[in-house]
Amino acid sequence: MALDKAKSSRQLHERFRDPSGTPGQIFVVAHRGVFLNEDGIELAENSISAIERAKAIGCDMVEVDVRFTVDGTAVVMHDPTIDRTTNQTGEIAHLSYSEISQIDLVHPANKQPFGDKIPSLEQAFQALGDQMMINVELKTGIDFMPEIARIAAKAGVSQQLTVKSNLKEATQLQSLAETLAGITDPIDFIPVVVDSRDGIEELERACELFRPNCVECVVDLPRGKDTGYNLLERRGVTQDGGVLFSQEARRIAARYNARLFINTLYVNAEAPGNHQWNGGRNCEFGRFAPDSIYGFWIAHGATVIQTDNAPFVIDWLRQSGFKQC
Repeated sequence: MALDKAKSSRQLHERFRDPSGTPGQIFVVAHRGVFLNEDGIELAENSISAIERAKAIGCDMVEVDVRFTVDGTAVVMHDPTIDRTTNQTGEIAHLSYSEISQIDLVHPANKQPFGDKIPSLEQAFQALGDQMMINVELKTGIDFMPEIARIAAKAGVSQQLTVKSNLKEATQLQSLAETLAGITDPIDFIPVVVDSRDGIEELERACELFRPNCVECVVDLPRGKDTGYNLLERRGVTQDGGVLFSQEARRIAARYNARLFINTLYVNAEAPGNHQWNGGRNCEFGRFAPDSIYGFWIAHGATVIQTDNAPFVIDWLRQSGFKQC
């Protein structure tokens, strides 16, 4: 798959900020880089190789997870420990960057090394080039946002940066707004709204408070909600996208010129503390019924799709007559 050389980060940023000016164009976000193929894990997640693969196949944005070492260096890692994705153990918050930077990333199942080390956030920024944006999921709290902005400015990728954080308490919203207002280099902040917790009221509140270019909408439809003849509902598959993809939600997004972001990753909704994220219309089924997954979410207003199947989604978009941003 060839990269569209005409697409630059400046153009992507302009399009990301103006969804009303790009109707029918979809942002494809590679979750932790492109590290999977049809047979399973091929590269280390959240690695430089996975970021470079996302860039090579033409993703619009790559998502990475960020935590901080004991000496204050931002590193790219999803888990609070290095246990799952390396052959060593320990909490990132208790390790120094000099220790972290020497550790090999390995296959989570067989522990075979991939040839990548744990990257710093600055290294991830440098791997973007000029063809792709980045979405940083901040795992350690909103107080670190100014540091993320500083690192991005130093790397020259401020216009390519978006940051998201799942705010579990409404009281954090005002505090975050004040933090963002005090940052010298502005951040494109993506609030995360959960339908079962926040509802459409918090969607509108987030849009009013932050004036974001994008809102991630979590469709937390529980399994077994309907015990009658509706098999989709019984299996936890949404029929209408829920309140955050309702006509009212789309009207709110249009009024604030904000994109609606759907995360189509599969998650085990039975595990304690997990949200289903996408009402059961996820990447697991996307390869078999893409029209009913990706097509469904686009029809219900999503213009940002985060996926583990980025090569597949990009091909499907083109074959279905949609344009990437």
